[in-house]
Amino acid sequence: MECSREDGRLTDTALLAVLIAAAGGLVAGRAYAHARHRGLRDRPGFRTSPHYSQGLHYLASGQVSLARSELAKVAREDPDAVDVQQVLSHLYRETGQVERAIQIHQALLARRDLTRAERAHTLASLGTDFRKAGFLDRAERTFAEALDVDPNNLYALEGQRKVYEDHQQWQRAYEIQIRLSRLRKADDGLVLGHLQARIGEEAARAGDRGAADVAFRTALAHDARVLPARLGLANLFAPAEPAKAAATLEEVERITPERAYLVFGRLESLYAAMGEAGRFVEMCERVIRQDSRDWRARLELSRHLRAASRPDEAMGVLLRAVETNPQGLALHLELLRTLRAERELGKAVVGYLETAERSVFYVDPHLCVACRYRAEGMLWRCPHCHEWDTFIEERLGPTTSDA
Repeated sequence: MECSREDGRLTDTALLAVLIAAAGGLVAGRAYAHARHRGLRDRPGFRTSPHYSQGLHYLASGQVSLARSELAKVAREDPDAVDVQQVLSHLYRETGQVERAIQIHQALLARRDLTRAERAHTLASLGTDFRKAGFLDRAERTFAEALDVDPNNLYALEGQRKVYEDHQQWQRAYEIQIRLSRLRKADDGLVLGHLQARIGEEAARAGDRGAADVAFRTALAHDARVLPARLGLANLFAPAEPAKAAATLEEVERITPERAYLVFGRLESLYAAMGEAGRFVEMCERVIRQDSRDWRARLELSRHLRAASRPDEAMGVLLRAVETNPQGLALHLELLRTLRAERELGKAVVGYLETAERSVFYVDPHLCVACRYRAEGMLWRCPHCHEWDTFIEERLGPTTSDA
């Protein structure tokens, strides 16, 4: 599993570097054309270097170390190749050599011939270096310097937003994201919604029910798929209006049915509070009819049946779930629990079940589609790449054998 994760990250790093190369080349190319037009300088044509071409080839094929080596040769041969140094610094940073990246960016900033765009981009890159190294205060100051040079620098704004997120300053992060969305002319409703949901959660913890309600509703206005906002609203309603809380969560099945399993437990509790426990069984059966491969609905239904002292029915539901998702460790653990409820198990089996419950890490694995980071359970912000709403269920099919 670890090898697979590292391979995925290496490939993603290479692809990221290709994008960086394209973006860096575009920025530097425009600045270079502007400089030539005004007669400020005339940089050599480093793009004719065989090391440059070979470096890009290695990047495209995912051979990051070789790409770094070739581009370092270009940088040594041609110190004026600013965009090559930018790409090289990104490669150093993304492969863990943050100090080297910082040195390159600081050396670039010491030059007096950088254009305004190049200086802003270099400052934003240095801020990213500091953030990667964990120096959040220095990163924040450096991003602010970049924005003093160019108030509309997207890279610096993105970095500043992430620093605010790291500091859990959700309101400031939200304001920066608004600026980014306007500059990009893009629909960033999902990110804006998640930031508003965090603002709402903070207000709820502080006991400010009114502010929390406004923030959660604003989040859903940005994007109805922002599940934390819907969960937050349901929590506000639940004590006095369980039916209203249940109606809020039932929308998940309609809007994002693939994530309905995330509200099963809460709906089960709400239906019980309403004296309508049967509605939970109806919901699970409805979800199963809509998607016969939805093993999570069967898992939750089996748990409900086991708790209701109906182990035989629970076992039947579980066996069907195992057929659709045989690699799901959560299913096998639940199957053993159901067997234990139905009959007395041997000491060895009980010991295995208890050890597995304590030791297994990826009982229910989820995968970040941006960086391939794995986690047990759904996360709304990836702890590795810090992108929002990028986790999906990692589902494997049955193993086939030719034997």
